[in-house]
Amino acid sequence: MNRMDFFRLFKALAANHACDHFILFELTGGEQPLDLYGGHALHNVSEAHVVAETGAISRTDPLVAHLMMSTAARAFEAGTCDTPLLDSGNASSAVAVPLHTATGKRFGLILLRRNTKPEHPELALIAHDAAQVFQRYFEVIISLDSVSGLSDREIQIVRWTSEGKTSSEIAIILSLSEHTVNSYIAAILRKLHVVNRAQMVAAALRNGLIT
Repeated sequence: MNRMDFFRLFKALAANHACDHFILFELTGGEQPLDLYGGHALHNVSEAHVVAETGAISRTDPLVAHLMMSTAARAFEAGTCDTPLLDSGNASSAVAVPLHTATGKRFGLILLRRNTKPEHPELALIAHDAAQVFQRYFEVIISLDSVSGLSDREIQIVRWTSEGKTSSEIAIILSLSEHTVNSYIAAILRKLHVVNRAQMVAAALRNGLIT
């Protein structure tokens, strides 16, 4: 399974609970807004509608604040919760589900729906389903990426290499210099403990970093 498979799983999870949109992102430390582009974030919302141009969610948003402070899922209703996510997402309610990995990383899942907020039995079921899908996402994607230590950019380069692209071709595709691409490849070889590009691609396939 790859990230697209999990995108579909989270989208199906949202639809099964009458939710139109989902937003999964890592709850990192610091003061900066939470990034919807980097790391292992997944979502099916338009950034132009629900977040700033930078693709980030403010830490002061009530949904995010709950995810940062609590370990229990909570439902929110429009009119009682001052968040642009509900207003811009044309949603009547939202569910915020805190999620945790075995390595201590913290994530949050926000579901936006047009229906009224779910009562406790449905909220518990949503939290259970979200935890099940996220656990699999951690096992298949997050943990392997952590083991390899590859950044998103490095994984991009491995993927293009697996498709037969040369360093110069990858440089054009990613708007980098050929020297920078070669530097990335040298770092990837070290991280994967291999000596050439063929072994690099084979290791990435074996670890599920690319398909």
